[in-house]
Amino acid sequence: MSISDPANLFQRVPELRSFSDDPKISRAIESGDPFKVYRSLVLARLFRRLPEHKALLKELTRERRLFAKSLKGTPSLGTINSFGFSFVGESERDTDGSHIALHAFVVLFAIPLIPMGSYVVRSTGDRQWQIYARAPLGIMGWLYTRGLALALVLMVLSGAAASYHEASNQDLTILNGFDVPVQVKIGEQMAMIPAQGRTTLTVHVGHLRGEARADKAGIIDTYEQTLESSERYSIWNIAGAAPLVQNTIIYSKVKPAQPDQAGRQTVYCGKRLLELGNIKYPFTEPPQSMSMSKYESSVSVNQLTVATQTNTPGVMSCLDYAFAHGQEKDMLQAVEAFASTKDWDARMTEVALYIARNISNAEALRLSRKVLKLHPENVMLERSIQDLRDELGERELMLKEYAQRASQHASSSSEQYLYVSLLSGMEGLRAMKDLAQKFPEDVNILRSLAWRKSVHGDSRGAMQDLQRLHQLSPENARRLFDSEIRLLTAQQRGNEALKLLDTAVNNSKGVERAMHAFEFSEIARQIAGGDVEKYLRSMPDEDDSKLLDTYRAKAGLSPNNMVNRDLPIIKLSLSLRNAPEQSLDLIKHIDPLQIRMHLGMDQLALLYGEASRVNDKASKDKLNRLMHMRKTDLSLFEQFVRGENANLEEADLEMDILAAAYFIRSRNTHLSTQERQNLRQLASKTDALQGIVSTAIKQWQS
Repeated sequence: MSISDPANLFQRVPELRSFSDDPKISRAIESGDPFKVYRSLVLARLFRRLPEHKALLKELTRERRLFAKSLKGTPSLGTINSFGFSFVGESERDTDGSHIALHAFVVLFAIPLIPMGSYVVRSTGDRQWQIYARAPLGIMGWLYTRGLALALVLMVLSGAAASYHEASNQDLTILNGFDVPVQVKIGEQMAMIPAQGRTTLTVHVGHLRGEARADKAGIIDTYEQTLESSERYSIWNIAGAAPLVQNTIIYSKVKPAQPDQAGRQTVYCGKRLLELGNIKYPFTEPPQSMSMSKYESSVSVNQLTVATQTNTPGVMSCLDYAFAHGQEKDMLQAVEAFASTKDWDARMTEVALYIARNISNAEALRLSRKVLKLHPENVMLERSIQDLRDELGERELMLKEYAQRASQHASSSSEQYLYVSLLSGMEGLRAMKDLAQKFPEDVNILRSLAWRKSVHGDSRGAMQDLQRLHQLSPENARRLFDSEIRLLTAQQRGNEALKLLDTAVNNSKGVERAMHAFEFSEIARQIAGGDVEKYLRSMPDEDDSKLLDTYRAKAGLSPNNMVNRDLPIIKLSLSLRNAPEQSLDLIKHIDPLQIRMHLGMDQLALLYGEASRVNDKASKDKLNRLMHMRKTDLSLFEQFVRGENANLEEADLEMDILAAAYFIRSRNTHLSTQERQNLRQLASKTDALQGIVSTAIKQWQS
């Protein structure tokens, strides 16, 4: 068989004619490339394709000079600091000293890292060479270069794949601030996050939907977000419940003069979806010290962590923080979810509804109806719904609705109670008395009757009903604790009231304890030898001085810490005793939660009454939702304090509010002197505790 031989290899290596019948070797010869011919022979030898030519293949592949090529340029040579290009190794040495050497990128002058090719060379001195021709790489060199090339390709492909994966995926950190495990689903991925734990999912970027589900509560949060690939930390804090904290730690060569110069803190309670960047220590502790260059005086780093308290769920830690910083509205979703995991027990339901009311009546109504569906037997919750609907202007609609329900369930004490609860004034009192005759064991009816009697001046009858309520349901009797204190005081039984307050003070803490301490002070002032400051002299160690001085100011006592005198809520309590105009100006700059938490109904009634009398709309708007009175009752109150014709017997007003109404009405100069004097006397008589209303009668200027 005749084959072409453009490189004249048959003249150089006549033995090649023995392989003319092999297609692969023949194609290599016809290519005119000696290196290809040599590689075809090597492959035939390695894979034993031509066993009859085994010896010849072995002999030819050992003589690489036979397949050398002429030079096309001088290979790079030279090293710097022992790194560079050089000839290393020696094989097939001839008598003239020439041999085949490997041209490679070397380290330490002699260790090859990357083979570049083989050459026929002769050394002419220290790292000096005469180069004759190019030779094919040996078997190991050839395999090494091909392996290296393959490794580079794989590395490039791997890098491209990693870059593509990084560009099309993002890590999402999910936090669970609840004390129960939560199952999350993002797209098709699912994970179970342990109680107060966290996990990280790698998700595809783009628009994602997901949900978080607690076993007892069902779905407690949903996730919908367009996620992008970035170096920032993507975080889903389920329902905003976990107390996620970003600490900025500042390391200084010199100890900072002020504590806040050592760092700052950002708390993300109530925040559900976050993208945070420049975080050096994600959920790990930073070092105690940091090395700095001689040009730096300080270095700052950011850390992410979840604050934990022993035996306290993260959601409750967040709730405490939110209330302390006036951010409780941000916590509604978290508290709603937490309450659902607790089967809407009374305590968490109360907290959730309190927050919802601070957002809007509509939000509180939504939440109340949700809970009522789960606990339809909860009569007190339905009463709360009635109050909310009343504030939303649905009174007439409710009267028709509950009248129909009462007529359809004549034997149900609860349905009868819910209807009569909507009736005001003497009409409501008479109807509740009739119900008490028909359902004498119903504690809701008995509690309402005692309260209605107390606000309409029947203190003896109210106390009798209260005593019976104590026997039937101590829990329901405790709901009327403040009324009972005022009833005892009105009947000149102050010592009995002080005994009740002694127990209450010692069994409470925080704001509740301070409130009872204040009431004790008011009653002790009226009793010979009473210790006015018994509980307002100091508070337990866990309570701060601001709380103590707030209630000392309410009682007309000077603050223990004079620095607290400038606190807005304390200035308000002090000015309310003698400067109503200043008080109305102050409330415009105080958070409503602070006002509601620390002011009593007598103080609120004085402020709202005076704002109504002088038509201070800004103050009225701020105080309106804090009064917690029926719309019709509040409307009658406003008309009355303005000096208009209004019959307060048609309303149900607490004694404190009633005393304030009498006094504020007496400040209208268009009324006769005699009527104004009578109103002041009536106000003083109605103010059972002889508190702020009695003080205002003496100190406010007419």
